[in-house]
Amino acid sequence: MAGIPLIPPGLEHFLGVDKVHVKETRESLFQSYSTFDLLTADDRLVYRAEEQRDCCGPRFDIRIRDIQGYDVFNALLPSDFCSCETRMVVSVPTGMPLGYIDRSWGSLTSSFTLLTSLGEPSLKVHGGGWSFMSDKNYEITAYNDNVILGVITHVWRGVRKEMLSSKDYYTIQFPSDLDVKIKALLVACAMLIDYLHREQRRQSNNSS
Repeated sequence: MAGIPLIPPGLEHFLGVDKVHVKETRESLFQSYSTFDLLTADDRLVYRAEEQRDCCGPRFDIRIRDIQGYDVFNALLPSDFCSCETRMVVSVPTGMPLGYIDRSWGSLTSSFTLLTSLGEPSLKVHGGGWSFMSDKNYEITAYNDNVILGVITHVWRGVRKEMLSSKDYYTIQFPSDLDVKIKALLVACAMLIDYLHREQRRQSNNSS
C-alpha cells in the first residue's frame, strides 16, 4: 500500500514558510462552530478551516481546505464517550495519517507531543502557563531536548477587542525547512489549544 507522499497534495503552500497566522473568523456570537483563516507572514490567505459539529460525532473535528475549497487535511479528536482518549489524529482526505498529537497534563497547563505518521515522537509543544492581558506563548522544542525551534502564540489583541469580540488569533513560528507534514501538525495543535480554551471558558461560564 502506498504511503503518504513526501509533499501531500495541498501542503505545498507550507514549503519555505516559517510563520503562519491563524485568525478566527466567527461571524456572530451565536455561531456554534469555529472557522479560521490561515495566512502566511505576508498576509496571503492559503487555507480556510471549519469545525464540523455533530451531536453524536467526535468532540473536535476540523477540516482545512485550500482557497479553491478542496480538502487538504483534517484534525479529529474522538468523542467524549472515551474520556481517557487524548490523541488527535491529523490526516489527509483519503484517511492516511499525517501524524498524531498527544496531550499530557502538568500541574497547571497542558503540553503536547507531535508524532509522525509512524507514531514516532518528533516535537513537543510546552504549555503556555499563566498570562494576564498579554500574549501567551507555547514553546516548540525537539522531542529529546529543550532546544527551542519555534513558538505558538495566543495573541493578546488589547482590552477593547478582547471585550467586544470572541475571535481568537494565533501565530505559529517554526523553521522554514521543517517537514510540511509537521507544519500541518503544528497548525492542528494551535486549533486544539483554541478548542481547549473555548471549553475552559464554557465551563467557567456554566459554573458562574
